[in-house]
Amino acid sequence: MPDVIKVRAATNNEVAFLAWDIDGMIPGCLGFEIVRLYPDTGEERCLAAWVPFKGQRNPRWIPQDTGVWPVQKTFWRDLTMRRRRDSIDLRPEGEMIAYRVRPVGDMKPGLEPVPVCPDQVVDGKPAYAGTPRPLGYLGQGAVSPPIFLGQMFGKARVAFTNGVLSTQWMSRALAEAGIKVGQRDKIRAELQNPASKIRAYLHGDVPDVLTSLMKRAKAEGGTVRLALYELGDDELCDAIVAAKDVVEVILANSGKDDQTKAWDFGNAPFRKRLRDAGVTVTDRLFNNNHIGHNKFAVYRDAQGNPQAVMTGSTNWTSTGICGQSNNAFIRDDPAIAEVFNAYWERMKA
Repeated sequence: MPDVIKVRAATNNEVAFLAWDIDGMIPGCLGFEIVRLYPDTGEERCLAAWVPFKGQRNPRWIPQDTGVWPVQKTFWRDLTMRRRRDSIDLRPEGEMIAYRVRPVGDMKPGLEPVPVCPDQVVDGKPAYAGTPRPLGYLGQGAVSPPIFLGQMFGKARVAFTNGVLSTQWMSRALAEAGIKVGQRDKIRAELQNPASKIRAYLHGDVPDVLTSLMKRAKAEGGTVRLALYELGDDELCDAIVAAKDVVEVILANSGKDDQTKAWDFGNAPFRKRLRDAGVTVTDRLFNNNHIGHNKFAVYRDAQGNPQAVMTGSTNWTSTGICGQSNNAFIRDDPAIAEVFNAYWERMKA
């Protein structure tokens, strides 16, 4: 009987991508069960799926294991590698993981049955509409080589936000916080609240990457040169203020507000907060449609030599870290850092 013969996986700090090969068409195959393995602990976790078989419905968008609704392709993204399917807590990073992929089909005599886990059942019945479809394993499958779940890739540290999420997940998360989907002001306040679990879930590890060079400068006696297009988040602003003795900031203007038409509407209050706190700020202001779309930091050692750079797609605003799909990365490389440092000096001049 043909089977899955090879599985390969790659990961960043939030999502894994995996693909697998089969050595022929598998008779009766309805798809594949995917299980995440933790080699160091022996823990196993079946991946989540939300799309049912024909004749079944998932009106409450409750996830099932891929052993109930198998993956009907030969590649997949593990979106719950750190994001839990049923809560707003993130799993820790820094672990080795692997994936086992097995073909499944309709249950019949002679097949090993695919187990139905307790969390797939509510009040003794499947947590979805329609007749259950018992499945059995059509082969032993294959396991990927272990990979590291983390932010470090050689000399680079990389993190991604979780800002693009399904409406169904968000509505449940907001309901836990006592907020309805249409209450925009309350949602905005939740994203701006540093103590919010929803905010922490959405921004993931990115804020720590954004601010880590300033922490490094305070610890090692270095300095940071920061260039920003937007600044609109209390926690990030406070991080700059806390590093005021080791950081210089070039801050552009954020343009006109759509409703009030006020110029530099978003940045102005934070620009004032930085100056009032004694942070060295250089204004980079445009009176036309151009924008200074920078978001980088250069770390210089105690002798003033550029050593590392932080950049990426993330604007330093609450929506940038929580409401969009963004990234941030740090590269320890003096040659690259010198390029960004020279650019920073040209902007300031």
